[in-house]
Amino acid sequence: MLTLTYNHPAIPAQERRLQQFIVDNAPILAFNAIATSYGDITYIQLQNVFNHQLAQWWILPHDNPQPANQYEASYWTLIQTLNGISDYQLMGDSFIQHKVVTLSCYLLNIGPCPQIATINRP
Repeated sequence: MLTLTYNHPAIPAQERRLQQFIVDNAPILAFNAIATSYGDITYIQLQNVFNHQLAQWWILPHDNPQPANQYEASYWTLIQTLNGISDYQLMGDSFIQHKVVTLSCYLLNIGPCPQIATINRP
């Protein structure tokens, strides 16, 4: 009989739901952010996506302000970036476009993990 020498700590059900929320919603937001930066959808449509996601987030019970991992931290950084800019900045500022595309590519698993500052969950 085999005995495991290392057991992963059990993740509480609440934290699993939060992580599943991020896994489900991050690619949607990333895809829409890229589409908006290229002018394929309007900035208002993108705002509707992240406002809807934030509304769903607030329904979930959470008490830990720290993101669970780099993927979640990147998601919140993208939310914060998109929430703090206007449509003309997203489509016209090359620095902001680069940041949004870099974060989005990582969230879509087609780019490397970006360097981001420490961020908290909302």
